[in-house]
Amino acid sequence: MAKGPEEQIKSLPAQLEWEKVDLDLSLYKTVTFCGMGGSGIVGDLAKAWMEHRGCKIPAFSYRGYGLPSWLKGEEHLVVCISYSGNTEETLSNFTTALEREATVVCISSGGKLESLAKENGILHMKIPEGFAPRFALGYMLSKALCLLGISEEELADARENLQNNYEEIKEKGRQIADALYGYVPLFYATPLTEFVAFRWKTQINENAKTQAYFAVIPEIHHNEVEGLNNAEIREKFSFVVMFDPKDHERVRRRVDITIKILKDRGINPIVIGGEGNSYLARTLYTIHVGDWMSYYLAGKYKFDPLPVKVIESIKEELKKS
Repeated sequence: MAKGPEEQIKSLPAQLEWEKVDLDLSLYKTVTFCGMGGSGIVGDLAKAWMEHRGCKIPAFSYRGYGLPSWLKGEEHLVVCISYSGNTEETLSNFTTALEREATVVCISSGGKLESLAKENGILHMKIPEGFAPRFALGYMLSKALCLLGISEEELADARENLQNNYEEIKEKGRQIADALYGYVPLFYATPLTEFVAFRWKTQINENAKTQAYFAVIPEIHHNEVEGLNNAEIREKFSFVVMFDPKDHERVRRRVDITIKILKDRGINPIVIGGEGNSYLARTLYTIHVGDWMSYYLAGKYKFDPLPVKVIESIKEELKKS
């Protein structure tokens, strides 16, 4: 029997499984993660994790068809991630990577991606079936990070951080859902929380079936903030400001300025920073708050979080041509 949305969300800590992967990253000039939707965010987070750790290998998160023209040869590692294993764009990237003789690794629960990997003698990292892709983040991210050489201790710490703060995380999600209900959510993030804000946006889109938007500090200080002068429009939004304790000191100063700008205009923004010993732990903490928030927001709008009818209708249309 398929798991309900609450059970799937609750399982995130247990999804963080460590395994030893025999891969020498020093052999590669670049790492490119390919994926879409709930699978695509894995590449964003893996890339951010690599950069935060000071990894000297350039990492890219790629969405869409085809691959960058410079990506040719076995010294480039391509990680194709598709929960179902049947994502059209990711399968296209798999084929392109093979044609260009890049080194490829696949992560999926099965599907065509697993079959193609086996046919071509390519490493395939299998994850459990029975989840909505967006609720299998822990499984996919664990595989990607193990591929990159994360320690068993760091992954365990992130898992325990979620388990030990479970009730607090869930309650924060409920409170934020209450504050966002009836408004268009707008998330102002920092460079270290950008992909968390993106995840919150997409979780609201898919689970609560409503629009949400995000923008990043410091870029918003060169454009977005002027839009706050329009009181008629800004009253339709509910604002959330995200940060990480390790953000650049000038970014943290800009976070404070952003909060003041909002308060000066009668807006009391929600301010949230992740809690945990590592960047990964803090990121997953805040992501989990957003998962619960989107679940509760779906309930307030009386939507079943699981069906994604418009997305499925697009896939059906594409099959016709």
